[in-house]
Amino acid sequence: MAPTAILSTAAAVAVSHPNAVYSGSLLSLIILILDLIAIVQLLNSERSVINKLLWCLLIFLCPIVGVVLY
Repeated sequence: MAPTAILSTAAAVAVSHPNAVYSGSLLSLIILILDLIAIVQLLNSERSVINKLLWCLLIFLCPIVGVVLY
């Protein structure tokens, strides 16, 4: 499929379903806020530096799984 066909298809979907484009933005915002809260709590904890670094990497690379595990 050519890039122009993909763009025109995406535009047609956005016109026919105006909320389809923004359906994940609220969920993404909630996940971002939870990630930031977890990282701030993690950095203020009494864990070792390497432990903090590993947890931060897990939260950055796998945001949903990292927050749930933390």
